Amino acid sequence: MTKNILVTFNMQIGEYEHHDIHIFDKKKSEWGYCKDFWSISKKDELKKNCFWDNEMLNAISVCSETEITNEQAKTLKQLGVA
Repeated sequence: MTKNILVTFNMQIGEYEHHDIHIFDKKKSEWGYCKDFWSISKKDELKKNCFWDNEMLNAISVCSETEITNEQAKTLKQLGVA
């Protein structure tokens, strides 16, 4: 059964901190979410559950993970939020 997992990411991009969200169709590890969201090819941890990008210039981690309903997912997608 397909799920709707709303994941909020914290990203350190250069000197700036940025947050973004994405809806996944199945539950994963924090590494799995970060790997798929940023297409990271190698697991290099900056610190526990905070991962470097492929160039080791920027970092990403999961802030939160929440299962949401199909209706909530549909609304977020229609609004262009996720």
